[in-house]
Amino acid sequence: MSRSTGQKFRNTVQQPNNSRMVMKIISDENIPDTVNYRDVIGELRGQFLTVAEGKSKILHRKRVTSMSGTLDVMGAISEEDKIGVVKSYFYGKNIDFLVSLFSTETSEILLAITGKKFTRIRTAAATGLATDILSRKDSRLLACIGAGFQSIEQIRAISQVRSIEEVIISDLNTSKMESLKSTVEKEMGIDAALKEKVDSDFLNADIIITATTSKTPVISDQFIGNETYINSIGSYLPEMKEIETQSICKSRIIAVDSLEETENSVGEMIDSISSGCVSKEHINEFTDLVTGKIKIRENTERATAFFKSIGVGIEDLAVAKMIYDGRLA
Repeated sequence: MSRSTGQKFRNTVQQPNNSRMVMKIISDENIPDTVNYRDVIGELRGQFLTVAEGKSKILHRKRVTSMSGTLDVMGAISEEDKIGVVKSYFYGKNIDFLVSLFSTETSEILLAITGKKFTRIRTAAATGLATDILSRKDSRLLACIGAGFQSIEQIRAISQVRSIEEVIISDLNTSKMESLKSTVEKEMGIDAALKEKVDSDFLNADIIITATTSKTPVISDQFIGNETYINSIGSYLPEMKEIETQSICKSRIIAVDSLEETENSVGEMIDSISSGCVSKEHINEFTDLVTGKIKIRENTERATAFFKSIGVGIEDLAVAKMIYDGRLA
């Protein structure tokens, strides 16, 4: 590794007499609840720059579908850090994740990470990075549609890159909404309002997050403001779609983690491209965003920006590297 192993793991990840590394296994309880997302976003930005420079490579998601769900495998390699990562999970009645960090010098597994918290952090860091680049600097009102396990990390990450003063929360599950509201207000000191239905109040939102597993759009186009920035992070299958096609078609900036990852896998992008209103040549990838080569669509109906995140292996590598180095806090 390019940096020394963090103190937290030195007793277990070390070079013994037989010169083999001892693999450390990390689960949700070993990962802190409070994350400095500015640091994670900085690491993520740096890793995407190495992708843009050809120094890192992404293994795009491979998917096998069965009668009971889907098996997904993805990964990345960093030539600069001499590490690689493989992530696998099965999405059926539930979902869980296994992430393996290995050395490309010795081929040994350095770290194995199980559970959902890692993926929540990785996804929120990607959203935070996109938000830091694409949303207005004076954004104050955040709307979150969906109050499931992803939502709190999304709000934590965005509130660290923008001075959020109020959060609107909407979900079909009242108890989940109330729990999220309580956490937001107590932990972050941000006022939170609950909405059973998405309505005209969302027109005032500077930033909108959709974090659901819905197969149909969760917000009507009429409730999206002229300069709103949208993060869609929930849907990741062709039959899933959180945002209406017309809302994407009206956006001045459209961005994804990776076009190869999303163009055939995500309902929103499949429908937008097939409708003819969005050209693949005008869709930004993270490598465009971090290098400042952002493609802006001319003559659109709105000044909105839309980011669709499905996740790519280099994001997993960035967070796994920080855990290995003892820098995730």
